[in-house]
Amino acid sequence: MKKLLSNRLVLFLLLLIAVLAVVLIIVSHARGSRSSEVQSGIAYLENLEAQSATEVEAQIKQINKERLAKSRAAIVEKLKSGEIDVWTQFQDYVLMGDSRAVGYEYWHFLPDDHVIASAGATIREITNNMDAVVAMNPQYVFLCYGLNDVSIGFWPTPEDYVEEFTEILKELESRLPDVKIIVSSILPAQEPAFQRAAKWHEIPDYSAACGEMCEENGWFFADNDDLVEEHRDLYDIDGIHFQQAFYPFWAVNLIDAMMRSTEEA
Repeated sequence: MKKLLSNRLVLFLLLLIAVLAVVLIIVSHARGSRSSEVQSGIAYLENLEAQSATEVEAQIKQINKERLAKSRAAIVEKLKSGEIDVWTQFQDYVLMGDSRAVGYEYWHFLPDDHVIASAGATIREITNNMDAVVAMNPQYVFLCYGLNDVSIGFWPTPEDYVEEFTEILKELESRLPDVKIIVSSILPAQEPAFQRAAKWHEIPDYSAACGEMCEENGWFFADNDDLVEEHRDLYDIDGIHFQQAFYPFWAVNLIDAMMRSTEEA
């Protein structure tokens, strides 16, 4: 009996020693991990200290920009799916443009008092309506021009066009210093439109110049090329205008550009 108890005691002590050994290994590993984390943290702080305040600020801005871009992408997907109503996103704005832009009010997507658009309009209508826009004092101005601008002959080249466009937008900006300017890419035409104006073949060149203009001046460009390619079935029979169903898709791109303008505020 005593021998049995002795054997059990030895077995218990061996098990206790094994458990203590495992615990010591775990604790040691945890301390090592914490030490590694602490060392990493110290190195990061030392690296920040070695950088200038400007460099650190730039890093923080980039991190915030990436975070906001992910959030924006998620919202855009919900807008596309209809989970979020795109028309509720238009707040404190004016939308200006030609006959294509007229569709926003014609189909009652946006209220008339926020849309300044007419058939045959060019970017010079921005100047003609400048006082009215300034009186409204919007936070956002959406500009949807280009069809008539390309074919009318006032601007023989894309360079001529963006030169005047830039002057107009700088004047608008000077009168509304806090405004965010969103320029829609020029929606291309398709057959049979070219029978009416062969110059419309050059729309992509004029549109690309507008994108570069925005990039150079801190304005925001809504690129619709992929969108139009995806929804070519939504052109009207004239190859110029669009059916009602196209406008929510176009609006999502405008709101996406608007959100980018807010990210970079």
